[in-house]
Amino acid sequence: MAYKDLRKNIKDFEDAGRLQRVKAEVDSDVELSAIMRRVFKLNGPACLFENVKGYKTPVFTGAMFGYKNYAINIDAPPALKDIMDKVKYAVNNPINIKMVSSGHCKENIDKGDKIDLEKIPAPKWHELDGGRYIGTLGVVITKDPDTGIQNLAVYREMLLGKNKTTMYSEQHTGIHFRKYMAMNKPMPIVTCIGVPPSVLCAALTKVRYGQDESGIAGALCGEPVPFVKCETVDLEVPADSEIVIEGKLSPDASKWELEGPFGEFTGHFHTLEKQKCAVVDVSAVTYRDNPIYQGCSPGIPPNEETTCREIGASAGAYADLMNSGIPGIKDVYLPEMALAGFTVIVQMDRHFYHGNVRQIIYFCFARLFTCKWVIVVDDDVDIYDPGMIEWALATRVQPHRDIIITDNRLQGVSLDPSINPAIAPMPKTSTSKIGIDATTKFKGHDFYPLVLDSVKMKEKIAGRWKEYGFKI
Repeated sequence: MAYKDLRKNIKDFEDAGRLQRVKAEVDSDVELSAIMRRVFKLNGPACLFENVKGYKTPVFTGAMFGYKNYAINIDAPPALKDIMDKVKYAVNNPINIKMVSSGHCKENIDKGDKIDLEKIPAPKWHELDGGRYIGTLGVVITKDPDTGIQNLAVYREMLLGKNKTTMYSEQHTGIHFRKYMAMNKPMPIVTCIGVPPSVLCAALTKVRYGQDESGIAGALCGEPVPFVKCETVDLEVPADSEIVIEGKLSPDASKWELEGPFGEFTGHFHTLEKQKCAVVDVSAVTYRDNPIYQGCSPGIPPNEETTCREIGASAGAYADLMNSGIPGIKDVYLPEMALAGFTVIVQMDRHFYHGNVRQIIYFCFARLFTCKWVIVVDDDVDIYDPGMIEWALATRVQPHRDIIITDNRLQGVSLDPSINPAIAPMPKTSTSKIGIDATTKFKGHDFYPLVLDSVKMKEKIAGRWKEYGFKI
């Protein structure tokens, strides 16, 4: 794959027959998002809404939904395993960015009174949302004040007018912000909308704290991605972004404003009440001529966001487990319908000792904090096949022997709707977890052989297949 920006990517979708140009007028107030939910149910193409009511800027969405679409972004075969292999390789073989003096994102530079975020067609994605969310696929970039290493991630961001947004950020960006709050300093922050596809895929990959995701972007496209300095903050951004929103996040909680509610990736609203949230004071907006807005509508899976999470979270979990020092691990998968994080399935190719499975389970509890379920299987179980997982659970598990259930003092996800709201907010979010040993080893008895054809018999029937009269 060679480096490409969003516009080249849109052309790739069109050439592949996976782009729907919507020329009819569409309202960005829920209608656009409702259209996409129907597109997802039909396993449809990416969509470019060219006539958004009240705006000049088109909206591109759906590009990350499903394996056929996701594969176009990184020039991979349209199968989950092939996509996963490419992203896993990129995580472990980063290619650093190259700094350039300017880029397409500098074609227009608005500061001061010229800043007007309201001319960007940020949709109201759901009926009960508390406002328009400009950040749903915007790549948020911040820098660790101690190390100077940048972090790329995606968070929700609500419009508060022409020059302010909220920033609902946890995980690595949240760590950066807590460091700035301890220093009582505002945190420089940018949101890049309509970035090169390799950058978006990299930002959605869950890697260890301190790894700059921009290197993953370079590995995905096979060459350094061009970045450029911001105008008003000390950060670097993809030079070919469609829109870049620069600003600072205030540590002063008295300046925070109400945000939400918002329909989340869990398929639920986290709350129907507005809550205080940190505010980005926007200092500059830079953008390409005739920019294109890109975003997505979270909700009940499968949808665009859950495909992103499935691939990015699985690749990150694979890297974590393979670097854990625990032997016997072959592969890891975080299923999309389990919100690509709440359930972790680990495949082993060999059992080295009694307790090997439990090591894996406890590591996942500690390191993959979003998980609530960990299922470990042998290498004869296809972890990408839900039916095979059900078979392993049905035939290889004795509940009293093979299931671990913790108390509720482990770190959880604040947006998990199953957690009592009284203990859901960070940093006190807590949950219980369950681990299941669905393997056949160290169970106190040997499992009888599987019902399988011999290699010799398989070769025989393969050689006579046409003779049997089959056309499949």
